[in-house]
Amino acid sequence: MAEGAANMVILAQNDNVGIALRDIATGSLARTVAGTALEARQAIPQGHKIALVDIEPGALILRLGVPVGIAKATIPQGRLVHVHNIASRYLNNDEDHYE
Repeated sequence: MAEGAANMVILAQNDNVGIALRDIATGSLARTVAGTALEARQAIPQGHKIALVDIEPGALILRLGVPVGIAKATIPQGRLVHVHNIASRYLNNDEDHYE
């Protein structure tokens, strides 16, 4: 990937997660074409969510401006946001996985 090339997209202005356009390695910068950049504190697989800010337990996870889950624990900026640290308001994460 070219230095400074976008590898993340933020779908709506109020989102608290970005989406990896390709795999982002731990310690690499996650960048958008608009200039938003943050360090990935763990590997973020392509298509998965990365926390843009620290997200507190109970906070809504917003993607495309729509709540897609609720944080089960603090999710620090730059960490993977996935079924291990978020819960659905309408599915049981233990039995029904969603994306």
